[in-house]
Amino acid sequence: MTYATRNSHDICQEYAVNPKTGLTTTQVKQNRAKVGPNELTEAPPLPLWRKILRQLTDVTSIILLIATAIAAYLAITTDSSWLKVIVIGAIIILNVTITLFQESHAEKALAALQDMHVPMVTVLRDGAKTTIAAADLVPGDIVLLKAGNTVPADGRLLTAQNLTVDEAILTGESEPISKQTAPLATEPDSIGDNLNLVFSGTAVTQGNGSFLVTTTGMATELGKIATLLNKTKKQKTLLQQRLDQLSFRLTTIALIAGACIFILNFFFHDGAMADSLFIGVSLAVAAVPETLPVIVTLSLSNGVRKMAQRRAIIRRMTAVETIGNVNVIASDKTGTLTQNQMTITRFWQPEAPVTDINQLKQLTSAQKQAFTYMGLATNAEVSADGTAHGDATELAIIRLLDKYGLHRNELEQAYPRLAEDPFDSTKKTMATLHQTPDGKYLLIVKGALDRLQLANRPAKINQIHDQFANDALRILGIAYRQFDTKPELNWEQLEQQLTLTGLIGLIDPPRPEVPAAIAKAHAAGIKPVMITGDHLATAKAIAKDIGILRPGDHAISGAELQQLDDQTLAAQIKRYSVFARVSPEDKLRIVAAWQANGASVAMTGDGVNDAPALKAADVGIAMGITGTDVSKNAADMILTDDNLEVCQMVLKDSFYPLEISSCGRSFLLFY
Repeated sequence: MTYATRNSHDICQEYAVNPKTGLTTTQVKQNRAKVGPNELTEAPPLPLWRKILRQLTDVTSIILLIATAIAAYLAITTDSSWLKVIVIGAIIILNVTITLFQESHAEKALAALQDMHVPMVTVLRDGAKTTIAAADLVPGDIVLLKAGNTVPADGRLLTAQNLTVDEAILTGESEPISKQTAPLATEPDSIGDNLNLVFSGTAVTQGNGSFLVTTTGMATELGKIATLLNKTKKQKTLLQQRLDQLSFRLTTIALIAGACIFILNFFFHDGAMADSLFIGVSLAVAAVPETLPVIVTLSLSNGVRKMAQRRAIIRRMTAVETIGNVNVIASDKTGTLTQNQMTITRFWQPEAPVTDINQLKQLTSAQKQAFTYMGLATNAEVSADGTAHGDATELAIIRLLDKYGLHRNELEQAYPRLAEDPFDSTKKTMATLHQTPDGKYLLIVKGALDRLQLANRPAKINQIHDQFANDALRILGIAYRQFDTKPELNWEQLEQQLTLTGLIGLIDPPRPEVPAAIAKAHAAGIKPVMITGDHLATAKAIAKDIGILRPGDHAISGAELQQLDDQTLAAQIKRYSVFARVSPEDKLRIVAAWQANGASVAMTGDGVNDAPALKAADVGIAMGITGTDVSKNAADMILTDDNLEVCQMVLKDSFYPLEISSCGRSFLLFY
């Protein structure tokens, strides 16, 4: 049984803490001695000499070192030039430097993750409120939260007043989660389903509350991502593997040729031992293609320049070659395939057909009234500079009103707000009371349809609701009630006998360029798959809409995925095009399962939760505008304008590896 399904009183007893007074100083010291500071740590970095040694034991480096030693020996014992020694040595230093620079990307990703930790928090200790460093938190602490705070540790909520938390850092989904304190009836399937828990690094967007710290530091969900980043290692690219093979084969041929020349000269032409050895060794050294890595690097650099012209910044040079070999592209949904902006796409009123908002050019009087009531019962704001403040659903309403010239400040002047019954996650509605221009009073209630106390239910309402739900739309009802005189503020009584004015359907819509990019990927033989933390129904609806989920394809949830071992998942992975409600660990397993089938995988994403998979993929692609610093530092390539069509264009155009192969062939022929 997890903390989500247990009573908060029992959990407080487990930690021996009074929720009204907090831990004592003695308890804090004892708990800190057990778990240490509340900090994200990274594995001890390898010393520089170890990193250099690891690079020098690479196949290509060993061959170049042997060639350098032989060339140096010849330069010392004969009158031959030291130029060969200097050139090969410079090449070795260049290769090691480039590799060390690329390896620093992972360290930058971890540093960006550590920067997300909040510095100071308010807690209850010894019966008093006090502000402490977040690093000093221990399990059992009672932390106070309010809008604008970043949650400093994982824990179980004790109180929550209209509390909503943005958990996109962990789930990838931008819609804030309404929190509660009651125990859950069943074990949650994913992080986003833990309605009574809060997690380190997430942001409080509304309300206030308090929670009991249950986990700190690297044991938190954010810490688990840091652990994954520490553990995840990049595989050698196909180019690197083939270069190793080619270098080994050419060197073997060179050594055999040198040995043959030595034997022929010494045994069959009566050459002196020293002369024969000199001729054989000279041939072997001359035949080693020590400048091949430089030729490849120059070719890759040219690819980097060309992709930069297409608004794709390359952070790891070998990704230029790997991109041309990609045959699976796994993409995060929110912010990558979709706009990361809740949008009202459909509207319905009783006795009227469903309206597609994209086709709605002008409002009828009934629609204008409904939109006005929607705006009056909304608290979100968009400032003059375009900065949005408020809930994602309410911001969608504001944007819709602006589209039709209904500005919230003007509406409030015409209908002054007198009182508000705030949104509550239990009752799932909010209400506002206004005075109308004719001196009467108007109550507006906005929320879940099944919680609206309607005087009469329209005949088609259930059919329309199911239609919206089947298309994975988030549904919101708007109802009202009119009064001739100002009513008493008994909200429970006021919010009865309501009249429905309309239903709206919202969704985070696909980016405009995505369907075409997906179609081109299919045409190029690249299989696109969606990986998301969102619900399965929503993921399937979006995937069908943009062309990822096609007839014969299947979708799977994170809970179902966790029932499969790695071997079974690898055997079945080709069946699935949609992976929903998945965790960062699940994303890593999905990438590994495709790689186990011999696929070259590109992973696109923008969130912290995508970072381990971005690092593990053959090519990690981050969004330049919406992407977090953590995701960008873990990626191999960054799309500067977040345009997935650019990504598809780069993947489809395989001239980069062809160009590298052409340069390599020309070099070998010349050599």
